Amino acid sequence: MTKKITSAKTQYIGTFCATLVVMGYGATCGWPSPTFPLLESEERTPFADGALNIDQISWIGSLICPGGLLGTLLGGWMCDKFGRKFSTCVVALPQIASWVFIIFADGVVHLYISRFLGGLAGGIAFVAVPIFIAEIAETEIRGFLGSMLVFAANFGIFFAYIAGAFLDFYSVPLVFLVLPIALLAGFIYLPETPSYLATHGRYMDAEESLRFYRCLPRGNNECESFTKELAALKNCDVQSANNKILKEKIQITDFASRHAKRAVLIGVVLVVLNQFCGCFAMLNYTASIFEKAGSTLSPNISAIIVGFIQIVGSFFSTILVDRAGRKFCIAISAGGTCIGLAILGTYTYLDMIGIDTSKFLWIPLVSFSFVIFIASWGVLTLPFLVLSEIMPEKIKAFTTTLCMSILWICAFIAIKSLPTLIQYLEMYGTMFLFSTFSLIGTILVLLLQPETKGKTFSEISKILGK
Repeated sequence: MTKKITSAKTQYIGTFCATLVVMGYGATCGWPSPTFPLLESEERTPFADGALNIDQISWIGSLICPGGLLGTLLGGWMCDKFGRKFSTCVVALPQIASWVFIIFADGVVHLYISRFLGGLAGGIAFVAVPIFIAEIAETEIRGFLGSMLVFAANFGIFFAYIAGAFLDFYSVPLVFLVLPIALLAGFIYLPETPSYLATHGRYMDAEESLRFYRCLPRGNNECESFTKELAALKNCDVQSANNKILKEKIQITDFASRHAKRAVLIGVVLVVLNQFCGCFAMLNYTASIFEKAGSTLSPNISAIIVGFIQIVGSFFSTILVDRAGRKFCIAISAGGTCIGLAILGTYTYLDMIGIDTSKFLWIPLVSFSFVIFIASWGVLTLPFLVLSEIMPEKIKAFTTTLCMSILWICAFIAIKSLPTLIQYLEMYGTMFLFSTFSLIGTILVLLLQPETKGKTFSEISKILGK
């Protein structure tokens, strides 16, 4: 029997199509950075009512999070009820509506609604897309494909920085409307994931889907890896277990196993670290942060540089994740973020107390760029992949939804409070606070998280169950 004659072409195509809406969500996240200085300016604001105040700005920034929380709850339900493909397609609808509200915006209320809808789309996407990718991917490339999720989001952030710097307020959303429309066009030709079809008793469809994503024509069974995957889908014990899962409701006892408890704890640690390291919140205010930190470059140009560095960092993540491993990448990422934020905090503190920092004006850009670069290795990119790998099958949708809900709550707290933190703790105090959270996260990752690189779901289950 031939050991490897499958092709990953359709897995890459499926991943690319799915991540188009994630790229659109990234644009939603990056949109405020070049836009907030515009909205706060009496001379340049696009609204007849005048410039917005800091409270309105913080609400525009943070309303993405309640939308994301609702989207997460809907996404978990839709993934189980209607499938991964349908749920991913649904993301396009609120995303299109979000950009349309900006096109017709004549006041702050339109922006509030737009941001809520953008968060709704992101919430559904970050539940449905990681599960979709994990279930179509072969073990050897699952880490690489899974890391493309945040890689795509970073591209969206970067493009939003560029578009906001060089296009007018009402032209930017026209550019990003293309992404959700392209997703709908591409997903028409993709089947549902094999795992979802199998767990719903559609075994013939599951085999056809597996053949599609392994590029194997019907009747060709001369591949050892395909045969093993097909056997896993059709195994009687697996069928019985899956049928039982479908018929039984989730109970408290399902969370009593060591596997479940460890997986949930690890998931909560990763999503809290993802937000309270401060990087996501700061990306919403990048231009404003550089302005306050005293960067020698213009705020928007500094933001574009950071956006590009973030892409480079997430690219390193896609390379390292299946070589160095998930745990290594996240631990190094969290530790590096801690150091970078401490350096930025120290610089802004010395500048505040009057010490001459004129010879070190490059530090704000370099240190913040380093923070985003190293955070993109793991802290910002890999928690979503790890969640899809470690959760027990029966409670996967529920626990993923739980962890993502916690993430959105933490994101709301971080984004809404960031302007206030900078106002009361100053820039240096805020950076030291985020640095402390990153240090705590580094320690917890080293103590709690197992390595899942190259392991099947059953192998990961055994490790977490010990």
